[in-house]
Amino acid sequence: MLRKNISIILCLLSISFVGANAQDAWSLEKCINHAFENNLTIKRQEISVEVQKNELNQNKLNRLPDINASSNYGFNFGETGVRDGNDYVFTTDPIHSLSLRVGGSLPVFDGFSQRNAIKKSEKDLLSLQAEAERIRNDISLQITSYYLQVLFDKELLNVSKEQYNVSKQQVDRTKKLVDAGSQAMGSYLEIKSQAAKEALNVTQQENSLALSLLNLAQLLDLEDVSNFDVVFPEIPAVEQINLEDPKSVFNTAMGIMPQIKASQYSLESKELDVEIAKSGYLPSLSLNYSFTSNGNWYLNDKYDYNRPFSDQFSDNKNTYVGASLSIPIFNKFQTRNRVKTAKVGVLDAQYSLAQQKLDLRKEIQQAYADALAAYNNYLSSNEAVESYKESFRYTEQKFNVGLVNSVDYNVAKTDFIRAQSDLLQAKYSYILRIKILDFYKGIPIAL
Repeated sequence: MLRKNISIILCLLSISFVGANAQDAWSLEKCINHAFENNLTIKRQEISVEVQKNELNQNKLNRLPDINASSNYGFNFGETGVRDGNDYVFTTDPIHSLSLRVGGSLPVFDGFSQRNAIKKSEKDLLSLQAEAERIRNDISLQITSYYLQVLFDKELLNVSKEQYNVSKQQVDRTKKLVDAGSQAMGSYLEIKSQAAKEALNVTQQENSLALSLLNLAQLLDLEDVSNFDVVFPEIPAVEQINLEDPKSVFNTAMGIMPQIKASQYSLESKELDVEIAKSGYLPSLSLNYSFTSNGNWYLNDKYDYNRPFSDQFSDNKNTYVGASLSIPIFNKFQTRNRVKTAKVGVLDAQYSLAQQKLDLRKEIQQAYADALAAYNNYLSSNEAVESYKESFRYTEQKFNVGLVNSVDYNVAKTDFIRAQSDLLQAKYSYILRIKILDFYKGIPIAL
């Protein structure tokens, strides 16, 4: 009954994987490009970049003059004396009035505040763009890690299936030997139990693969993850290790890693904050211009005061051109404290940059150590696989002729399976670490 249930489960799972393979599988490059186009964190950072571009543009436009126009209209109630020929008379007719003003100012000198504000906006924009690149890099590495986990689970599933097939054949062979009286029933039961365990291991590996695919699909924010699958690329054989010195990799990474650039631009922006704050110590000069005119009239046109509005507008016009000079003398130490605060911001940005450099150095050193350890593990695991393979083959031959019992056979087989698993783990761990080191050297991630 157990064997029948296992067969049904494997049949259903095989149908599921056939459906998955029926659709277009995703390559690593496709996964990364999809994330770049659809990841919400990247999109939000791109919005921040656009906002900063607008701020930079506005700071540049702030060098242009301000020009404004205003107009007022109203009427007054009450008794008013007006000229009527040579006499003054009083009237309660409302007086209507209209005025117009056009004015503007042009900053000539502001202690270099505006010039430094433009430079600061440029640095902030570069910092945000570098931060966007850092986010893309982090997502690329995360996708690569998840992708390699899927490949590892696929290979491990194949190993499990191969071992299960071997066990099924051994069960059939042992049953025949038991029926012929050449093997004890206990051996058959032990082999059958081992086959059941390996069938369960196949199911567990299929579940692990399904979970790895789900994790990758969710990382890509896919709406439909039911049939998601990936391309299994040709993985090059692990060759003689030739790792570049971590110090050399670090020196290369210092010039290309966006997190370093972002921190450097942020530091330069904070330094410009100091210069902007210092502009409060300097005088400011601006040119000013204004034009004004007005006119009044009564709705009752019996009075001589009702001159044509155009004549009034022309007679009452006034033009002003001048300059304004502001010299700071005492402002309750506000400028001094702004400068102090800006200098503290510079110090914090310096610490942040130093921390980014320290983190980068540690990451590269760790990646180098992990790659070296994974390579050594691979060599050891490869030797172990060959050794356990030969040992299992020899034990299997002796078991087939009744020279060893089923317990020894199962132990030899378990050791062989474990060695294969360790080899795959070391292999993909080494590939990931090599990709990380290449990434720090500016080599695009690809399989």
